[in-house]
Amino acid sequence: MKFSEAIEEFKNWRGFKVSGQTVIRYDAVLRIFCLTFGDPDIEQVQIHHILHYMKEMERLGWKRNGITIVALALRKFFEYYNLKGYRCVNESLIPLPKKEFNIPRVANEEDFKKMVKAVPRDSNPNNIRNLALIHMVWDSWARAGEIVSLDEDALNFNKDLSGSAIIKTEKSRGRRPIREIFWTAQTGKYLKAWLKKKAEIQDKMVFENEGAVFTSIRKCAAYDVRGKRMTGRGVCEVFRMTSNRAGLPTIFNAHSARHYGGRKIIKEGGASADVTNILGHSNLESSQFYTMMWGNDLKERWELFQKNNPGNPKPDKARLNKNLKSLASLDNMDNAKDVLENFIEYMQKGNVPSHHEFINAPKRATVVRTPGGGRWSKT
Repeated sequence: MKFSEAIEEFKNWRGFKVSGQTVIRYDAVLRIFCLTFGDPDIEQVQIHHILHYMKEMERLGWKRNGITIVALALRKFFEYYNLKGYRCVNESLIPLPKKEFNIPRVANEEDFKKMVKAVPRDSNPNNIRNLALIHMVWDSWARAGEIVSLDEDALNFNKDLSGSAIIKTEKSRGRRPIREIFWTAQTGKYLKAWLKKKAEIQDKMVFENEGAVFTSIRKCAAYDVRGKRMTGRGVCEVFRMTSNRAGLPTIFNAHSARHYGGRKIIKEGGASADVTNILGHSNLESSQFYTMMWGNDLKERWELFQKNNPGNPKPDKARLNKNLKSLASLDNMDNAKDVLENFIEYMQKGNVPSHHEFINAPKRATVVRTPGGGRWSKT
C-alpha cells in the first residue's frame, strides 16, 4: 500500500479515538514524511530511514518537542498497520525523544486590559464578538476549543447577566467528560450584546451553525458559507491580531489565561483540587503544571513566609485567651489600653508576647482526683 493511501485510511480510523486537532496534527506530520521519501510503499520504510529523518530534523534546528510529535505519529501509524498484518517497521523501535520543559506563557491583568482597550467600540460585528470572546476566555479559564463549542441554549444568565454553562471537557479521557464554567456580569453584558448583534445578522443571511455562540461572519475563502462555528485556530487568530494591535510583547491566548487562572487560585489560598475542578483536568498531575511559580511571583511567596513567621498557632491562641481572661483580674485598669493594643496586633500579625502585667494575675485553682480516690487542689 502506498504511504499516501495509508495515511488517509489511518486518519479515518484514528478520528474515532482522539480529538480532531490531534488527527490534523498527525496527518500533517505523516504527509511531510511521505513527501520527503517520495510516497513509498509502507513495507519499504525501514527503521534506519526514520532515524535518519529524525536526525536531519534535529540538525536543521527542529525543537525536540516537535521531533517527539513526529515520533508519536509514526509510532501510531505503524502500530495500526502491524495490527492489520502488514510487514512494517516494529513501532516499538521508533525512539521517543525526551521532552524539553519550556516555561509557559502566563497572562496578567495589565495585558488583558490592553487587549480589551485595543478592540474598537463600534457597530462592527467582529469587534462586538471579539470583546465577548476575550472576556469569556479571561473569566472562564477554559480552553479555546471548549469556548467555541458552546451553544446558545447552554448559556444560563442570572439577573445581573453573570452566569454559567455546562461544557464538554475537550481533553477528557472519561474521568471528567463534562464540567461547569462561569462568567462575571461584565462579561455577560458583552455576551448579550454579541448575541443581539448575531440575531440581527441572521435575519439578513443564512448561518450554517445557527445555535453556536461564537461564529464567523463573512464568507470563508474556501467555502461559500457564513455563520460557521469558530475553530480553535480562529480563536488563536483573533488573539494574535488583537495582541499585535495592543502592542503586547508576547501573544495573549486562551492557554496563557488558563495558566493565570491556575496560579491565581493557589495565590488566593486555593488547593490543587480547586485547580483540577475549575480548569477541568482529569488528574492532579496535570494541575501541578499550572500551579508552578517562578520569578517575582515565587519570590513574593518566599518573602511572605520569611517575614511573616506565624510561629505555632496553638500557643498563640492560648496566649491570647490568657491575656483576655486576665484583663478582668488586673488591679490597675490603666493597662487596659496596652492589652487592647496587643490584641489588635495579634489579630493583624497572629503572634504577640504575653503582657508583663499578666505574670502577677491570680491563677485559678483546679481540683484533681487522685488514683486512690482522694482529691487535691492544683494551682
